[in-house]
Amino acid sequence: MQEATIPMMICDDNLLSIAPQLFLKDYPSTITELNPFHITFLLCHAVALLTFTVSSITGNFSQVDKLWSILPCVYAWICVVDTRTALMAGLTTLWSIRLTYNFYRRGGYTFPKVWLGEEDYRWSCIRNGSLGGNWLLLWIASPSLVAWLIAMRVRHCPDDADDTLYLRNYSSLNRMDGIATILFMTALVIETIADNQQYTFQTNKRRQQMQSSQQTLTKQPRFNTQGLFTIVRKPNYAAEQLLWFSYYLFTLSVANSSVWNWSGGGFLALMILFQGSGWLTERITLGKYPEYAEYQKNVPLYMPNVVRLCRFGKKHKM
Repeated sequence: MQEATIPMMICDDNLLSIAPQLFLKDYPSTITELNPFHITFLLCHAVALLTFTVSSITGNFSQVDKLWSILPCVYAWICVVDTRTALMAGLTTLWSIRLTYNFYRRGGYTFPKVWLGEEDYRWSCIRNGSLGGNWLLLWIASPSLVAWLIAMRVRHCPDDADDTLYLRNYSSLNRMDGIATILFMTALVIETIADNQQYTFQTNKRRQQMQSSQQTLTKQPRFNTQGLFTIVRKPNYAAEQLLWFSYYLFTLSVANSSVWNWSGGGFLALMILFQGSGWLTERITLGKYPEYAEYQKNVPLYMPNVVRLCRFGKKHKM
């Protein structure tokens, strides 16, 4: 089998030894010989360069946020070669639609001048805060590279792999695929609910700020503590990490007894990203609302308290 034919499949091979060959062995000389790994790798860095340039010119570093929800979907579909990768790309599309819509309704996109739009408040803090205004930091923090990493959940087949053997032994979906899909959809539903709860809260908060007196405003909660936010402080972040862990499970469906392969680096990169992002948002919120400290004491950040979770379930039981 030639690399250009089916270059990226979920095969039972040792990726720690095969992955470097993607770039060091028989690198393609023409664009038609590029395999999906090459294409997505080049696209990733092209997008990173583009967003960094536009961000530097406009002063709005949310250019990367506008593509954060779209790029994994693009990368995933480029890498579709069988039933499993098609399923994974379909799930990624659902995730992409949810996040893109949520970003749109919060004012993230402005048409036709797409380079405008609201900048995420965290970029300003990174640019001007204790982390300094380092452009290199903003380049490194670009979600473009991380989006590429979390989308790379496929395994590379050697040149002498047999198509029929692969299709018979590895292409069919199995129990692990089902577990991963259920886990993915569960996390997606949690994110969607949390999105709507947070959007509703912020919308009502802005409406009250416009209609109420300052004395009345002081009596209103200044951050969301209802719904899923009674279980964990950041249900979106918690579900997102669960979602991409479930995506990694797809690789285990063909890894036999192995519980780890190199594509796990993508999901770990995302987990690390959310630790830093969670720490930053917690710091910002606490600075704005001193009473948030009490909320931190009572409600965990990502991992729900079992007792609190049971109480929440009884309270909302039909």
